[in-house]
Amino acid sequence: MTKKQPLLLLIPVLCVAVSSLLLFTNLDSKAADLFQRILPPTQIRNDVMMVGIDDYAIDTIGSFPFTRDVYADCISIMEEMGVDSIVFDLSFVDNANAAVNDNFEPFWPDDVMEKALEKSTVTYLNFTLDYQTDIDEDTGLILKEKGLLKNAEIKKDSLTPEFTGVLSTIPNFLCHAKAAGYVNAKPDSDNYYRRVHLVSKYDGDYFCQLILPAVRKKLGNPAVLLENSKITLKGASLSDGRKKDIVIPRGNDGSFIIKYPPMQFNDYNYLSIGDIYRVYLLRMYMAEDGEDAYIDEYNSLCRELKEKLASTICIVGTCATSTSDYGVNQYEAQYPLPGVHYTVANQILNGDFVDEAPVWLSVLYALCFTMLLIFASSLIKRTGVKVLLGLVLVFANLILLITSYKITRTYIGVTVPLLSSVLAYLSTIVLGFLSASKDKKFITNAFSQCLSKDVVNQIVAHPDSFKLGGESVEMTAIFTDIQKFSSFSELLTAGQLVALLNYYLTKMSDIIMEEGGTIDKYEGDAIIALVGAPLKMKDHALRAVKAALKMKASESVMNAEIKRIASLPKTEEMNEDLYSAFCIMVKNGKKIFTRIGINSGEMIAGYMGSENKKNYTMMGNNVNLASRLEGVNKQYSTFGILVSEATYKMLGEEIISRRLDKVQVVNVNTPLTLYEPLCVREGSDQALISYAADWESAMLDFDNGNYQSAHEKFQALNAQKPEDKVSAYYIKLLEKFFLQGKAPREEDDFGVVYNSELKCFRLLSK
Repeated sequence: MTKKQPLLLLIPVLCVAVSSLLLFTNLDSKAADLFQRILPPTQIRNDVMMVGIDDYAIDTIGSFPFTRDVYADCISIMEEMGVDSIVFDLSFVDNANAAVNDNFEPFWPDDVMEKALEKSTVTYLNFTLDYQTDIDEDTGLILKEKGLLKNAEIKKDSLTPEFTGVLSTIPNFLCHAKAAGYVNAKPDSDNYYRRVHLVSKYDGDYFCQLILPAVRKKLGNPAVLLENSKITLKGASLSDGRKKDIVIPRGNDGSFIIKYPPMQFNDYNYLSIGDIYRVYLLRMYMAEDGEDAYIDEYNSLCRELKEKLASTICIVGTCATSTSDYGVNQYEAQYPLPGVHYTVANQILNGDFVDEAPVWLSVLYALCFTMLLIFASSLIKRTGVKVLLGLVLVFANLILLITSYKITRTYIGVTVPLLSSVLAYLSTIVLGFLSASKDKKFITNAFSQCLSKDVVNQIVAHPDSFKLGGESVEMTAIFTDIQKFSSFSELLTAGQLVALLNYYLTKMSDIIMEEGGTIDKYEGDAIIALVGAPLKMKDHALRAVKAALKMKASESVMNAEIKRIASLPKTEEMNEDLYSAFCIMVKNGKKIFTRIGINSGEMIAGYMGSENKKNYTMMGNNVNLASRLEGVNKQYSTFGILVSEATYKMLGEEIISRRLDKVQVVNVNTPLTLYEPLCVREGSDQALISYAADWESAMLDFDNGNYQSAHEKFQALNAQKPEDKVSAYYIKLLEKFFLQGKAPREEDDFGVVYNSELKCFRLLSK
């Protein structure tokens, strides 16, 4: 422990230092977006209305941008409906050209707009602060009159941004506005709009963001106290008649953090400006065509608009698909930016704010929590418990941060604490691994030569699993045996026999393990293996059959290699016993031929034996059946592989197989159908596919008692593939028995007895 103390003290510092690099990314901002979702949603107020210039409005009024007389008519109508404020998020920076009315008479839309603004007492216009645009002195005086932050006390403010230029609405309009505010809104580097400055400086003076004057009016024009950490609206008049200070927190950069309602823009308290202008159009229609034709629609629309607009702050802005005033927020990828003013107004009037803690607090918290995690893990010796503790503490870290945010509404940056705790957690795992590596190395070396790699890995990962007992597992058993291996023993010395077996078993075992199989044991030349345990696999049957096909292919390669090596002088690298074994085999015409039996089903798998000596093995009736199938290959003279019906049904279409008889094997009373896998379907020869189809046709005739037809088809198959001894077996069976009107009996010594009641064969030997 003493040697590890400096490292334990250094780990938290390193973890936090590395994690702090995330402060230069937007990950914390994205995390804050997610944290906002756990808070109650921002209330959508009835006294704040989004008036959109949308597709419907453009269809109703005409192409956009509208002439300014349209806005003038809408201002007049909205005032008639009793609005509290009309806030234009539209810039009127240049004078408009002359237009032509319905009587083809020229007029100046700016004059109409100016008169409407002069008459209005509730209209708010905007300007844009920048760093390069100059304005003349007269415009500057108007701008200060309409846009300055009035009735305000500034106290220790160092965070308010300052600009050197301004792009103003034309003076003729601006001078008649109730007030004006800037529309600057800058997205974060990931293009998300998350914050806006409610105050900014220009030419040494403080100016308001566009929505602030209208909101202050709604609240009784309270005095403003501006500080670095907050903006206080002192003695604001609430809708229920109470007076209260509204404290608006400022972020680390002095900005207002936007808390969007969790909905789409179209679900806001929304009205199309087209509906407002419709009132003006109906008045025109009534003047031209008579009142009766439109009076009902007009009265209905006016009642609806009065109900919606009375005493509301109306934010007028674009949201039509053909316009470009869009951005991104956490709920909408194409968000109309006038909604920013709408959201800010709702937040201030509801008193619904969120704040953020200084960055240093996030780093300090991360350092303290990481030190706690490392200290707690150092007290625990068992690696498994240490890993569990690390997971619990990392999860607790997240829960603590979420709970803190939900209670205080102040976001403490989570990315540094979370990543540093995860790094610390991983370091505990590494330290635990290093401390246990000697034990694991011993286990691996001790068992890797007698168990499959998967079993060894399981013991290393879960030492507690290395105990006596078994479990029922759906898996596949494989039994292999070399045909007439006793004849090899008669020709070879003990050393030669061992060398040959090691050569053969190594290649075959590697193939089985490559397909995820586990070698149970070796019995002389026989291999007993299982697929599907201890690692459970859904495709255990397919893997087992693929392994068998690869083994038969490898067998051909081995025979060719044995013949080639025996024909050449012995090399220095070649084992003497193995070389002489090869030469004796070739001289005596011996070849390796492997018989393989495969069965799938429920089997018991686990560690069997005693506490002092145990082996991972399998047992059960389905294991015994695989052993029986290996011997049945001899009766049918197959190419070397037989599988049960249970295995065949799990192969799907990936393996081309042929069906043989329905049989009763020794010590198994239930009849089962035999299948011989031929090859993997992918990339297989078309001739072999046709051969398998013709084989099934012959078997159907045999099953249905059409023995003459079956005989002819088996003869044709035999002529096509003379090396196929299974077809020769069926030809002999038909000619000797079924074409003679009889069936094989026990005394016939044919290896099988036919059961006419069950319509199956009983095998007389293994």
